[in-house]
Amino acid sequence: MVEPTALKTDQYRNLASRLLLSRQWKNQHLIPLEQPLPLKMLVRAISLSMMRGKIDDIQIKAPIFIIGTPRCGSTMLQEILSTHEDIAYFTHAMDVFVDPRTFKAADWLRRTLRLDVRGERYLKDSVMVDGSSPSEAMRFWGECLKFEPFSLAPRRMRASDLQQQDIDRLYDGIKHVIDCFRESGGHRFLNKSPALLTEILLLQDLFPDARFVYLVRDGRMVANSLLKLYRLQREQDLKTRHPYFKDQAFVPYPRVTGLSEHAAQYGLEDVRTTAHVWDASVKFINEVRPQIRHFHEVRYEDVLANPRSEINRIFKFCGLPKIKRGKPKLDGLLAKVGVLHHKNSYGSFDVVESIAGDSLRQYGYLS
Repeated sequence: MVEPTALKTDQYRNLASRLLLSRQWKNQHLIPLEQPLPLKMLVRAISLSMMRGKIDDIQIKAPIFIIGTPRCGSTMLQEILSTHEDIAYFTHAMDVFVDPRTFKAADWLRRTLRLDVRGERYLKDSVMVDGSSPSEAMRFWGECLKFEPFSLAPRRMRASDLQQQDIDRLYDGIKHVIDCFRESGGHRFLNKSPALLTEILLLQDLFPDARFVYLVRDGRMVANSLLKLYRLQREQDLKTRHPYFKDQAFVPYPRVTGLSEHAAQYGLEDVRTTAHVWDASVKFINEVRPQIRHFHEVRYEDVLANPRSEINRIFKFCGLPKIKRGKPKLDGLLAKVGVLHHKNSYGSFDVVESIAGDSLRQYGYLS
């Protein structure tokens, strides 16, 4: 990795972008706030009059899910894989609108009127985003899968735990996403959301031919970075006065076995808690892995060392043709792998090793 360099300030495409998007941009959140009324009305009008997506003929074939803990590099991997012309994904522009039937109108409006803003996301972690960037779509998954945002209890749902109307809503939402990419050839749905790590068996129930790319990163780094994530997330909860989370924190840790107990014993801002989270996540994946039909594991550190080789291996696993050199967007992202614009000071490695030593050794992080 190279030394940190400065990021550019927020860049609005035009005056209309600044007027319509500045509030939403300044108040970024994992669960987006409501859009300004004029923009909501405009998108709804366009959707009703000329952008009604027809999705009956769309099939969700072999969707691709990136699975891993928060802070494992999954955002970087999702952005790189999303450059493939066959891929369709939730964009940030889609994510801010609740109704999937408006996705196509929102995307069309962004492209046609050049309504966009680009800059570093609110977590201040060097990730640059704009309206076309891939999104986790946490609100979509939370509503379809009935997540309880304040519960720290373990989650291991199966399809039988869902109502058929929720399953249909999920399928329809993904079809609307694919519909937005039809003209450019995108037909394979791709998504990453750390909240889905514990729902891998549920996803396989819903999508029997799904491809799962499991990204694992050194647990010593992840445990430290999770603490930073929690602090920054809480700052944003309060800054935006988020209607769900201003009074009670959103905890951005996967709902693995032992989370409630360790949070009660050590607190949410203690590396012992996050070390247990990483360790439990690894052990959970090891437990369910024999049940997963299509599973590909990759270490974050190996992606850093050989980005093009590892990305092409992932494309091959997913049944996608590899992208040849000369694709500017992919080449640009691969060139930036490992480049930092911020500096972290992590420690307490000995504490993490005492808790997760066996798992660290399993992945070659300890001898």
